[in-house]
Amino acid sequence: METLEAIRTRRSVRSYTSEPIDDADLQKIIEAAASAPSGGNSQSWLFISVCEPKQIARMRAICPGIIGIPSGIIVLCLDFRGQKKEVLPIIKYLDIGAAMQNILLAAHDLGLGGCAIGSFHVEGVKEFLKIPEQVEPVLLIVLGKPRSIPSAPRKKLLQEIYFQESFEKI
Repeated sequence: METLEAIRTRRSVRSYTSEPIDDADLQKIIEAAASAPSGGNSQSWLFISVCEPKQIARMRAICPGIIGIPSGIIVLCLDFRGQKKEVLPIIKYLDIGAAMQNILLAAHDLGLGGCAIGSFHVEGVKEFLKIPEQVEPVLLIVLGKPRSIPSAPRKKLLQEIYFQESFEKI
């Protein structure tokens, strides 16, 4: 799949078949995440995959934002070990966004659907996955073989969001 086509056709998928995610595909998805750019090449991210059905059921119980039953969940974390959390630049959170986009595009390319989830109980996830104190789960991505593909959402027109040379009033 061409990159621009993948960007245009990717959808947030929330309904999945029960087909498991192939280990080789999961590896490719994590490699894509790790290939994302990061400020100062800090690579301050960690990724935890959850693919066992019983583990997914437990995650669903503590993560109200998970709709449907995915075949896999990737937890995107920031690693603050050895750093002072309060002085960490916001760019680290943007790095997680770049990794998220790579995960979603790689999954789409592999015929999987995915959806980023920001609504979850951080402390519950930390306790369940035994995440250390200085590692912060920031985002979840649910994955699976799509049961159906949602239609394209309405997007703003470029002239509403894009200006050349200077800001012009709409």
